[in-house]
Amino acid sequence: MITDKWMGELTWPKVVAVVPIHNGRDETLAFLESIASATYPNLEVIVVDDGSTDGSREAIAARFPLVSIVRGDGNLWWSGATNLGVREALRRVADFILTINNDNVVEPDFIEPLVETARRHPRSLVTSKMYDYFERDFIFSFGGVINWYVGEIRDRNNRRDLIDFDRTSDCDWLHGSSTLIPAAAFDEIGFFDRENCPQYQGDAEFSLRARRRGYRLLAEPKSVVYNRTAVSSGTEALNRERVREMLTSYRSPFYFRANYKLYRDYCPCRPVLLFLAIRYLRMLYSIFRRRFVDRTRRNG
Repeated sequence: MITDKWMGELTWPKVVAVVPIHNGRDETLAFLESIASATYPNLEVIVVDDGSTDGSREAIAARFPLVSIVRGDGNLWWSGATNLGVREALRRVADFILTINNDNVVEPDFIEPLVETARRHPRSLVTSKMYDYFERDFIFSFGGVINWYVGEIRDRNNRRDLIDFDRTSDCDWLHGSSTLIPAAAFDEIGFFDRENCPQYQGDAEFSLRARRRGYRLLAEPKSVVYNRTAVSSGTEALNRERVREMLTSYRSPFYFRANYKLYRDYCPCRPVLLFLAIRYLRMLYSIFRRRFVDRTRRNG
């Protein structure tokens, strides 16, 4: 909860949550049900519906009339939809903008620690501690780590809730799934890179750009959300057509333009293409490893 020193203030910083969606009606409704119980007293929620065809917009309007809905044209993807919501939040004179995805369920008091940490560190972006929704002692993300030399750009995860995950921590990059950003940062560093990183890596690129301009990237353990993201098993055959699709599809974390953008602009190592190739080899290895594990489990 918020510290006592805030209680005498006449106003609380205004937080506007921006939630990009494309279909996923039931998931979105579950998320909105949880954030409707948020205890933070100065919160608005904007859902950016980018061309849903499953009745999401109508269901949200019926069940959550206080939630604002901004409509996209179906071609915005994550970065473009988030940018549209951010512009609306800035128009509403937000102090902080919370980028958050609809595959989360949140604790009622998850916003207060984010705001409190942001107030202690004025030039900072602050992310939540995200647990797996189905295995709630497993940390899905506590900020991100980067090792350019071995092609590693990933969430801090795969660990139980150890002591180093119980204090506010600096990170190499931040997941966009539950991150508090000062409104002023968008005037200073711009918006998410829709052109180069329409879906994947948009959050990483934005946070790396913010860090280059002097912002701290922090993970706050007292802010707790639960994430439903399913990890692909990677069992599809890797033929030539499949590899081409992985490199050119916005839906793929292998999308070449986004990964090249990160390495070209932020990797301190040269030559860039060598380390980018190592990253792709690492990602391909992870697919084969998951496939082997899946086959072993099926045969085991």
